Amino acid sequence: MKVKIHSGKLLDSAELITIAVFEDEKDNALLKKLKLSNDYKKLLKSKSFKAKLCETRLLDKKSKSYLGLVGLGKKKEFSLEKLRRAVSAVHKKAKLLGAKSYFFPLEELSLSDEEKVFAAAESALLTNYKFDTYKNNNKDYREIETVFLCCHSKKNFAKTIRKAEIYANNVCYCRDLVNHPPNVLGPAYLANEAKKLSKMGVKVTVLGKRELVKGKFNGILAVSSGSAKEPKLIILDYNSRAKKSVALVGKGITFDAGGLNLKPGGYINTMKSDMGGAAAVLASVKAAAELKLNTRVIGVIPTCENMLGANAYRPDDVLKMYSGKTVEIGNTDAEGRIILADALAYTDKKIKPNEIIDLATLTGACVVALGHWCSGLLTKNEGMAKKLEKAGVDSGDLVWRLPLWEDHGSLVDSDIADIRNISSVREAGTIEAAVFLSNFVKTKNWAHLDIAGTAYLKEAFHYQPKNGTGAGVRILLKYLEG
Repeated sequence: MKVKIHSGKLLDSAELITIAVFEDEKDNALLKKLKLSNDYKKLLKSKSFKAKLCETRLLDKKSKSYLGLVGLGKKKEFSLEKLRRAVSAVHKKAKLLGAKSYFFPLEELSLSDEEKVFAAAESALLTNYKFDTYKNNNKDYREIETVFLCCHSKKNFAKTIRKAEIYANNVCYCRDLVNHPPNVLGPAYLANEAKKLSKMGVKVTVLGKRELVKGKFNGILAVSSGSAKEPKLIILDYNSRAKKSVALVGKGITFDAGGLNLKPGGYINTMKSDMGGAAAVLASVKAAAELKLNTRVIGVIPTCENMLGANAYRPDDVLKMYSGKTVEIGNTDAEGRIILADALAYTDKKIKPNEIIDLATLTGACVVALGHWCSGLLTKNEGMAKKLEKAGVDSGDLVWRLPLWEDHGSLVDSDIADIRNISSVREAGTIEAAVFLSNFVKTKNWAHLDIAGTAYLKEAFHYQPKNGTGAGVRILLKYLEG
């Protein structure tokens, strides 16, 4: 699918011509141009269309084109995210109509040209996503070939659209990784995907089981001990000569059965998605190379399965981690933090980046607290917190900050080891997991993103599809660019 800028007269060749209208306006330039002002006022009076955000209404078909309305909501409340959602609504309407192209007007929207072209193009590309790798019959799928964005500006938006394509393509790449079945995508698959980035100038290092044993990565080894698939620690290094460095650490549990603390049937079904953090890191490093960012971006991905087996680690085990700290295992299903602990300690000690951000589908408690609308953010670094919050708003990949107070430290106290991997109480589960991880990073420039509620959806939500969403990629790219 191609996104093009149309800066001339009304594009009659588009199969769906969209008229975007605000809820608190009874007329606009495009309605006047099409001589539909009176008809639109009658429609409003009948209350059959109210121009609520994403509300669509088909008006007529003239010649080869459909005419349609999309609501933008209240003008004073309009934002980039609402533009993304409106474009997504039109894109879906065009698909239902079987249209191969549609026209979306941007010129009357009170946003900068660069912002609205980027957001609209990105939304169209994200909404167009499909995952049909394992389907034999796709005849019913209707392809949209061209999206025309009307922006009456003399600027050349080729770079803006190309940037939107890189963002969207890598979000969709992340979605693909999450959506692959666990019999296909395991630690070795992720390692092979990582190796492909070497063609883009990214240095790729993969530590296998032998190297993990030698390096005493006992957390990763313990979690993987019940699986027939060998664990990996993947290190990606883009632009190693840059002055500023940001390390992205992503949880890569390619299937989480819970270990000996076996997950109930209703929760085990989607556990192929427990590598959403790893997928986001892999996609973000790839995008950073494509965008040719000036920052050094390091990706660190601990990856394995958490299964049952004769050698599986147990509740009550005590592990001596890569950092040297001892951890009492209270629950084998709190495994993500175990592999992240080794990866974070390695990143902090050996790589020593300026900043570390980890991403993980870590806690069900985060879903309870924040639902599927935003990810959890936990950090003691005020500068990183503000920058991540802004990147979340700008990208639409939202985060909400939760506290990390000194009093929370007692949540991971252990009677027999340095710390315990899970609290003996159920309160503050998302904070508890972040407190645990904080024991393995000495740098103060560290932030944790819990994407448990955003990485995988049961139902589509605007430009976010059902199943893998690509959560984390857009906020990380905005952060790295900013």
